[in-house]
Amino acid sequence: MWRQVKIDLITHDAANDEFVLYLVEDGPWPDSKSEWRECLLKIQNRIFDAIDVAVEGHLAVKYPESSGKKIRVQIDSPHGVPPHLKELVFKIRQYLESEQGRSAVAQSRFIKGLRVVLGHELGRFRTSSVRKHGNP
Repeated sequence: MWRQVKIDLITHDAANDEFVLYLVEDGPWPDSKSEWRECLLKIQNRIFDAIDVAVEGHLAVKYPESSGKKIRVQIDSPHGVPPHLKELVFKIRQYLESEQGRSAVAQSRFIKGLRVVLGHELGRFRTSSVRKHGNP
């Protein structure tokens, strides 16, 4: 049984020959530690859902031209990347570099490779401010 996954945009990046699954996460960001845990869990689940869509072939079914290509899951946060989000992405990368993560990607017949990035790392956004609750 398949659950619905929200991916904000899917494009082909010809320069890197990657299919890009964009996830927009832009706050407002929590103030308390417990709210952060909940927020990060939600984002983590979105990222792993996007990874599953690619690895399990659901992306290839809907976008056949993506089959056998490299995949990039890109988290965009136009108004700044809070340290907690950077840390989450770093930990997901560590998992993907582990034996278990590499094995899942290698065993997929639908993708050639996979990486997870923040849009800011690619120079996508110039602003460095981070919005919190209640701030415009």
